[in-house]
Amino acid sequence: MTAALLGPVACSGGSDGQDAGTANQAAPADEGTPTPGGTLRVALPAEIDGLNPTKNRWSLDGNMIASAIYDTLMTFDEDRNLVPRLAESVTPDAEGRVWTIELRPDVRFHDGTPFDAEAVEINIETRRDDPITGGALQPIVDGPDGVIVVDPLTVEVRMETPWFGYDYTLAAQGGYMAAPSQLSSPDASALAIGTGPFRQEGPWAPGQPVKVVRNDDYWGTRALLDGIEFRAIVDPAARAATLRSGGVDLILTQQPEDIVAFRSADGFEQVEDVAAEETFVMLQLGAPPFDNIHARRALAHATDVDAVNAAVGGGIEVPADQPYTDGERYAVNDAGYPAYDPDQARAELERYRAETGQPTLRFTIKTGSSNTQQREAELLQAQWSEVGIEASVEPIEQAVFLTDMFVGDFEAAMFRNFAYVNPDSNYIFWHSSNARGIGTGSINFGQLRSAELDRALDTARRSADEAVREQEFRAAVRAINAEVPYIWLYHNVWGLAAAERVNGLSEPRRLGFARQDGKPWWPSIWMAP
Repeated sequence: MTAALLGPVACSGGSDGQDAGTANQAAPADEGTPTPGGTLRVALPAEIDGLNPTKNRWSLDGNMIASAIYDTLMTFDEDRNLVPRLAESVTPDAEGRVWTIELRPDVRFHDGTPFDAEAVEINIETRRDDPITGGALQPIVDGPDGVIVVDPLTVEVRMETPWFGYDYTLAAQGGYMAAPSQLSSPDASALAIGTGPFRQEGPWAPGQPVKVVRNDDYWGTRALLDGIEFRAIVDPAARAATLRSGGVDLILTQQPEDIVAFRSADGFEQVEDVAAEETFVMLQLGAPPFDNIHARRALAHATDVDAVNAAVGGGIEVPADQPYTDGERYAVNDAGYPAYDPDQARAELERYRAETGQPTLRFTIKTGSSNTQQREAELLQAQWSEVGIEASVEPIEQAVFLTDMFVGDFEAAMFRNFAYVNPDSNYIFWHSSNARGIGTGSINFGQLRSAELDRALDTARRSADEAVREQEFRAAVRAINAEVPYIWLYHNVWGLAAAERVNGLSEPRRLGFARQDGKPWWPSIWMAP
């Protein structure tokens, strides 16, 4: 399961005569001369719950589709630095309490209405006022004084408290701009109206493909494809088989055996991205048994990640002890996470027994409907039993799983999350202000509470100094691991596998594609005749 709600402190300035966000669209020389035309058929791993960027819950699948229809205010370059897209600049005041968004001129939504400051105001206010997505925008002043239209191309967003890092949300789901006519429609989740390189073709219904056609009036460089058809094929084996048989042209996959196979399969090419989300076991700290630190440490010490990787991950997954991979800006060399050590696991288990009077550690681990997650849980169950820990595995339907996580109805759960560039975007999952108690609905699903973690996150939000922010975000990683709310497994490898006639994949390789942010590279994709 992935949780997705959002997206250097900065003056994010405009480009020097070149459209930021469209300069990436030239095809690389080694892929030949682009041939316009054709409809790309794309298979994704999961169904979406709608096309409204202000309300629907998008994981990577939703972001893939949305990026064809909508543009974000900001985006990322190949070094994961923020650069403008629909915004020309996004700048904070000295205190990080007033953010000024200057907009690109002469942009129109697909319905012909202008993309202007009033449209941005409506988009931000709709998100802020939503009971779910609004949790990610808590610092924005409530009411009409929170978002101010200064002039037709200028918006001010005002904060109750400093929020350096707000600009990063504008490159993710918080930055997709929908037409006011869509947001006021009762069919806002079915009829998408953006400014993006493709327009929706016909309304969408659950279980049906999303079809888009090229937007010939696009403000940037026009897409090469005539259109794209996105459909969900949930079963990974069926998804890979459909690509091999020619039923689709491109698939998104996290299935290790398929990623390995497509690395060398004749007639196909693949690009991969590991700087994405993490797989872990999330623990419920708000109730027994994992309100006890020794129970959590025992589980961590009893977990052999390499064995799980070999059995389920095809040996290609990257073991994790934190939410950042080596080489990422905020990665911590010594993260302070308990290492695999069965003897130490038994010692921690004895401490748990002594403190609680329980004969042993017993709990249920919930999983979604993914066969991979169930296999991971069953392997962990067997590992833990070797040191005397008793776990039961409970697979449940995905929609029920998501609801259970939100209300805290779990002891342990297989989970995927934290696919954001900037740690500030994880504030909603980590800060104690979002741990509102089991049964009440919390984005801090596991009721993680840590004074040191809160201090680090709040200090980073208040500082305009990127060096200070990096220091505090690293302190946040160590503070998380001191509490052991997550049993880290690995950083997930994602693949985009395609028939060899699909070109332009060097752009998602260069920019990355597996984070929870906009994908500005769809116009670069083309198909040979």
